[in-house]
Amino acid sequence: MVYSTDFKKGVLDYIKEGHSHVEATKVFDVGVRTLFTWEKKDVNKDT
Repeated sequence: MVYSTDFKKGVLDYIKEGHSHVEATKVFDVGVRTLFTWEKKDVNKDT
């Protein structure tokens, strides 16, 4: 499935606000592995 950049940013911001990955998967209906992939790409993007 393809997710928009805005959607990914919203999910990552939700986690950065202090919510757990498990909470994010339930709220946004995204897999945990997907979240970690997005985070890894987000971190690499900043370097």
